[in-house]
Amino acid sequence: MPKMLIADDHYIVRTGLTFLLKSMFVQVEIDECRDGHGVWEKIQTDDYDLLILDISMPSTDLFTLIRKILAVRPKQKMLILTMSSEMIFAKKYLQLGVRGFINKEAPPAEITMAITNVLNNRRYISSRVRDTLTLEMLDSPAKSLFDTLSERELEIMNYLIDGKNVSEIAKMLAIHISTVSTHKANILQKLGVPNVIELSKMVQMY
Repeated sequence: MPKMLIADDHYIVRTGLTFLLKSMFVQVEIDECRDGHGVWEKIQTDDYDLLILDISMPSTDLFTLIRKILAVRPKQKMLILTMSSEMIFAKKYLQLGVRGFINKEAPPAEITMAITNVLNNRRYISSRVRDTLTLEMLDSPAKSLFDTLSERELEIMNYLIDGKNVSEIAKMLAIHISTVSTHKANILQKLGVPNVIELSKMVQMY
C-alpha cells in the first residue's frame, strides 16, 4: 500500500488531493501537514513513497528543506504542486532533485499523470513547459533573466508577488529584514524592473 505525504497550507487543497489519491489507488495511506516543519518532523519517523509539496507555505524555506530531505533520503520522490509559475520555477526545483513540477490549475487527469510518473521514478513537467524546456536542458546555462536569480531570490520574489511585505517575508523565513531588503533590491535590479508592481506584471507575462 503506497504511503503519501501532502504538504500544503490550504485545507481545501489537501482535501482535494486526498480525494484524488483515493480515486487512484484501491488502498493508500495519506498524511497531511501545512508547513515545512511538519514535513521534516514526519520524515524523521515515516517512510513515504511520495511527497507532494507546495512552494509557498508558512515558515518554510523549501529549497533548504528539499536538500535536507535528500541528504537523509537520497531516493525520496517529490512532486511540486503549486500556483507559482512553472516556466520560472520548474527548472530550479528539477535541478535540485524533485521528480516533478505541476501547476494547481492543471486538470485532474494531468495531476494524476504527474503522480504516476513520479511514483514510477520518471520526471514530469507539463506540456506547456516541455514546449520550451526539454529535460536535456536542465543542466544548461541560464536562458532567461529569471534563471539569473539565486534560489533565495526566487523564493523571496515568489512571496513579493504574492503580496507579502519585507517584514512578513523576514518573519516567514526567519532572516533579518535588511537581508530581505537587499535580496529585493537585487531581484529588481537583475530583472530590470522598478518595483514589485512591475515585477508582478513581468511574472504574469512569462
